[in-house]
Amino acid sequence: MYKPLVISACRKRRKRKNIRRSRKTSLARYLSKISFFYTTADGDKRVYTESDRTEGYGKQVIPCPATITYTQLFVNGVLQPSSLYRVQKGSLTFLSNDVPEKGVPIILQCIRIYKRR
Repeated sequence: MYKPLVISACRKRRKRKNIRRSRKTSLARYLSKISFFYTTADGDKRVYTESDRTEGYGKQVIPCPATITYTQLFVNGVLQPSSLYRVQKGSLTFLSNDVPEKGVPIILQCIRIYKRR
């Protein structure tokens, strides 16, 4: 048989705590800055410098690794392990036995995370 749905009129109301955050604590405590270096492999080179950059992507630098929190290298869109390359101020060196084939895009992404003052 059909049983009617009974809704209780005296439901317990959950108390919401009014949490007010001051404007100062709601701001992010850390900031980040991301820089990119774009180039195209020539098939022979193992060391790429800032002068090898691809034009048209704005300001591109290879920063000093002491000031960088994370570094990621993409060769032909594939993330490379950090054991295969070394970054120095102004240069990127491949440490592997193989070098990227001619025409393959190389993208170096450097991320710096620092505390807001």
